[in-house]
Amino acid sequence: MVTVVNSIACAYRKEYDRNPVLTLFLTILIVFFIIFAVAAVLSGGDTIYQILFWDRKDTFMDHFNSIMHSLNPYPSKEGAVIYPPLIMIYYAILGHFTLPFVEPDPILEISFVLRYSQMGMMTFIGVTLLTFYMLHVVFSKLLKEEGVRKELLFLFLVLLAYPFIHALERGNSIILALVFCCLFLLGYRSENKYVRYASYIALGCAAGIKMYPAILGLLILRERRYKEMALCILAVAALVFVPFIVTGGNPLILFGKSFSYADSNFGLTSIPQIVSAVYHDILGLSQNTASLIGYVLLGIFTLLSFIVIIFDKEMKHWKVVALVACNLILGFGIGSQHQIIYMLPAMLLFLNSEKDMTRENLFYIVCFTMMMVLIPGVYIRGLSNVLAAFVHPSWLLVAIESIFVVAVAVALLKEGIVRLYRKQFGAPERAKGLEESFSEP
Repeated sequence: MVTVVNSIACAYRKEYDRNPVLTLFLTILIVFFIIFAVAAVLSGGDTIYQILFWDRKDTFMDHFNSIMHSLNPYPSKEGAVIYPPLIMIYYAILGHFTLPFVEPDPILEISFVLRYSQMGMMTFIGVTLLTFYMLHVVFSKLLKEEGVRKELLFLFLVLLAYPFIHALERGNSIILALVFCCLFLLGYRSENKYVRYASYIALGCAAGIKMYPAILGLLILRERRYKEMALCILAVAALVFVPFIVTGGNPLILFGKSFSYADSNFGLTSIPQIVSAVYHDILGLSQNTASLIGYVLLGIFTLLSFIVIIFDKEMKHWKVVALVACNLILGFGIGSQHQIIYMLPAMLLFLNSEKDMTRENLFYIVCFTMMMVLIPGVYIRGLSNVLAAFVHPSWLLVAIESIFVVAVAVALLKEGIVRLYRKQFGAPERAKGLEESFSEP
């Protein structure tokens, strides 16, 4: 037994010496998973059940509701969906091959009937497996590690990460949007112009699924490629707006419906939702006041982020991608648990580029892992209905993970703003001159 333990310890030390950042990153993920698995066994599965979506009857329903609504996605100013028309065409195609095989029910909506049907579930499983396979392909392209390390990262960062589990449980298309975001990141700096153009189309597809990934286009503006930025804007605009010809409706209906969800506390990840939870739900301020404070903070955060992304040329690439991801998570839109998966590309780029265990890297290791870990959910019995809803284990888990997103955002903004300030006002030059004056004989 001692020999086995010593062998494991030696192997671990060897891995840690080879790449301490990656080794510690994986260690934290694995340790949390072991704790989660033990808690699940001891609780008879209750700690797993408690972190799932609070509406127990709504599993996979983002997918099946979207198929149902794809028949008429934008009927009025109170349109049924908050998704762009491109993804609604995708759901309409799925509906074309599944809806004819279900019988209408006098009680249940057609989306629930579809979920209970053989054809509906088999189609959902098929497209989900295909999406995860596509994600594995782009994951492998973004990550330079090979073999067991790569597969372990995919297992714990995707298949066993809480934001991905929530996205899968909801049947949400955000995983497909992430695939196209990764394709854009893989190709937008290519020397081959056709690869770059294909990446712009990929970004247009991501925006056509979730709209907000369009801000990744700032990475092109950062490189001062203005003509290509114009081409990217055209590609994104075409894939967001042209599909309205097929689906009907107009952008005003879509944007109005989308922004009406922005203050809702669906997942406590966006800045307006966090502020609303703190100021309205806890401190008792009016919703209007909480919304005003939330949007002011969001505006400041977005403006400062865009300034750093565009003008701080010294910031590392993975940090720039991470700051964009922070905006996708904390910015406009419905802040839900699965939004945190937008941080995945930045994590992979971080693991590719950082090999030394510094205090800064340790900070980002902790933050990144805590965004993805599984934490056992424990429901506290006997609470009032209001308090019980607010402290639901799944909400507490995403609140914990959101804290680390905010920490990364603050750290990146501080670094970028300080560097731009010093560059603008010549602080480095003054410091250098002072140093030289002391070194003179």
